[in-house]
Amino acid sequence: MERVQFVTYKGKKILVEDFSNLNPGSEFTVLIKKAQGMIAAEPQGSVLAVFDASGCSFNSEMLHEMKEFTKANTPFIKKATVVGMNGLLQVALSAVSKFSGRDFITFKTREEAMDFLAGL
Repeated sequence: MERVQFVTYKGKKILVEDFSNLNPGSEFTVLIKKAQGMIAAEPQGSVLAVFDASGCSFNSEMLHEMKEFTKANTPFIKKATVVGMNGLLQVALSAVSKFSGRDFITFKTREEAMDFLAGL
């Protein structure tokens, strides 16, 4: 399965951004750019997205990339959910939220997040 792809779930088009178990490095940057391109190709205010950060580690460079990514995506996002946030990742999400002016709804599992998005 592709790490970044649109899927149809319960009749809704949802962008799944699977960043689970990623460490800092080039794969993260490549995936962020792919996701950015896919989101920007959609109509404004239309994208339902689930970002899965389960088991992910990060550094300051990744945090900076996430802030820029999130801010650039804001016009296109209808609702975004995040999975796998705990400990330092929760602190990082708070920083991204403040920088971008967006709120994120967190869930324990990807299925819970996708069920929520499918219900919108």
